[in-house]
Amino acid sequence: MTPPTDPSDPTASSHPTASSHPTASSHPAGAARSLPALPADLDHRAAALDSLRGLATGDAFGAQFFVPDNLPALRERRLPPSPWPWTDDAEMACSVLAVLRDRGTVVPHELARSFAHHHDFDRGYGAGMNVLLRLVREGRPYEQLAAALFQGQGSWGNGAAMRVAPLGAWFAVDPAEAARQAAGSARVTHTHPEAVAGATAVAVAAAWAVRARTEPLAPEELLAAVLELTPNSRVRDGIAEARELLDQPHAAYAAHRLGNGRLVSALDTVPFTLWCAARYLTDFPQALWATASVGGDVDTTCAIVGGIVAARVGTEGIPTGWHGSVEALPDWLAEHRPGADLGPADFADLSPISRPEPVPVPDLSWTPAQWQRIRHGLRAHSTDEWWHGYLDGDRVHWHRGRTGHGIVEVEITHSPAGARPVRAWVEADPARYRRGSDEQERTVIGHLFALLTDHP
Repeated sequence: MTPPTDPSDPTASSHPTASSHPTASSHPAGAARSLPALPADLDHRAAALDSLRGLATGDAFGAQFFVPDNLPALRERRLPPSPWPWTDDAEMACSVLAVLRDRGTVVPHELARSFAHHHDFDRGYGAGMNVLLRLVREGRPYEQLAAALFQGQGSWGNGAAMRVAPLGAWFAVDPAEAARQAAGSARVTHTHPEAVAGATAVAVAAAWAVRARTEPLAPEELLAAVLELTPNSRVRDGIAEARELLDQPHAAYAAHRLGNGRLVSALDTVPFTLWCAARYLTDFPQALWATASVGGDVDTTCAIVGGIVAARVGTEGIPTGWHGSVEALPDWLAEHRPGADLGPADFADLSPISRPEPVPVPDLSWTPAQWQRIRHGLRAHSTDEWWHGYLDGDRVHWHRGRTGHGIVEVEITHSPAGARPVRAWVEADPARYRRGSDEQERTVIGHLFALLTDHP
């Protein structure tokens, strides 16, 4: 949300290029190797919802301090009167989680469509985003609109970072994948490399925050892990400076050095929010009081910090007096129906392969994040999409989306190197499927799994 005093005119500051500043000093070699492992019982859907609730709580809490009558409560650290409505930060984050629940991955055009469909003008969107989302609803291509912002440089604002923490929690199984997916989600509306770097950094922080549920994660370790996966940029330079300031106890001084979101840019928002999140990763109220105390784009800074810290402490770590004051999340999100991996019961009128014939499998091995996506499954949403896919036991089944006929089955095994296919069968009935050569079928199987693993 653009704060009332923010100089948000695009002429207020120039957009740097990603290459105009040197890379920040790297963290000590090998720092990430000692970081926490993934919790064995992790439910990535629940972790992402925890993060979203923390983000919405931070967003709604911070927005109260745009109301002058609430400023004494901020100085005295008293909760402002409820209810606390959330803003565009939470609304867009709900779309991020909704697409992940449906697809298991970022699908950029579907994310753009969700942003546009659920766009509520009164939630505090910036002027440029209001126009972009209206034009997307009218059928204009989001890619062209986003790339054309700011005289063709793309937006370097903090909007991509403000909504992305739940995505990081979703991909906690693989922080590198969280970085890749965050970049894809950012470019839907913010194509400038600084905005992409900011979203990447926040997502990686949220991913590691989830992993910190297993054992303590020192603030400098968290920011070292974020630096490892954040692209070269001024945002990354700022995070490196934030790491150097972790021993500094005063949020006001950190904000003086790093920014507080007043310019609504990724550069003057993300480094400070990561400083706050790293210092107070296990204390949700303290993290948000420290963040809000410095002013600026306070709903967005609190949304980012709330999303990261809640990824670590869970919904139960958000005090009832805070969470209970926040406006309910929108009905369309179906907050209390978190979803599950697809299985045969989720499809109507499926039929198995009638004449299975063995074929060779491609030489594939999947990362943990790719295997999470394969487990999620694939549903054909329209006649333009050809395939349903789901895991049942140790086999992935592929059915034609239009007919429900089983066409391909693939048996999976697991090893320390990752999940991989070991045997496969295709439909040999020519009335159902025109079988190709073994090499052609091997290629088809590779393409089918790419449907699940290659987004965004």
